[in-house]
Amino acid sequence: MYKVFANRLPIILTSDKNYLDNPNTYLLSSISIEEIIKKLKIQKEIFIYSPNKDDILNEFKIKIDTIKAAGGIVRNKHNELLFIFRKGKWDLPKGKVDKNEKNKDAAIREVIEETGIKKLKIDKFFEKTFHIIKVKKKYFLKETNWYKMKSSYDGKLKPQKSEGIRSAKWKTIDQAKDIKKKTFKNISIILKKYLREV
Repeated sequence: MYKVFANRLPIILTSDKNYLDNPNTYLLSSISIEEIIKKLKIQKEIFIYSPNKDDILNEFKIKIDTIKAAGGIVRNKHNELLFIFRKGKWDLPKGKVDKNEKNKDAAIREVIEETGIKKLKIDKFFEKTFHIIKVKKKYFLKETNWYKMKSSYDGKLKPQKSEGIRSAKWKTIDQAKDIKKKTFKNISIILKKYLREV
């Protein structure tokens, strides 16, 4: 089962036959991305069914072009997490993976570019999130690879203003718990899972 978000609303990809009785379930083989978005606006949550359990995500991707992105959940020696402020909400640093660039390299590069941090290291891969965006009247699936990172950097952070980032700040775990309730849906999911492990 995969969750794909569009404007904070969930599209659930499933191969569980039990969902076939749900009036909000549609067959992946017979629905377009445009139809999915229209139905989602009305029903607020929909299920997309395919019997192909092992390949359901790739089957979905045939219907929509994918943009790959990567980012990090960065912790410092004071057990604080690194956030950026963009589009009126606290967010985690991330960005598009360049052509022929590895996800890990893109994650490091984007966190550095968006926050000005140094001494950054990846601990391990953490999670993938999916959401649908619209660019010039066309829908894309944004697939973001998230990595746990750490840094001993104590210097001044420099938000990437050219990317609309107004601030880059360290936040305590308690502050992160509060941000989790008010941020973008995919970020909320990532933070919830991360904070459970802290």
